[in-house]
Amino acid sequence: MYREIFPTRIKEARKKTGFTQREVAKETGIPLSTIAKYETGKLEPDLEKLGTLADFYQKPADYFIGRA
Repeated sequence: MYREIFPTRIKEARKKTGFTQREVAKETGIPLSTIAKYETGKLEPDLEKLGTLADFYQKPADYFIGRA
């Protein structure tokens, strides 16, 4: 479930805020290639990066893993 939901929700959050992947990478310090892999489901974030993204998008981490 998590592996299916995370890419969709992280991409959806970015689009709703109007940021490009490049802008998210710049603001969070997470490499652009990593952001792209998160959105396609080719890579999953570690706990620290999940927290960084949750803070950036101002959403609980649970939202991104399908628990909220």
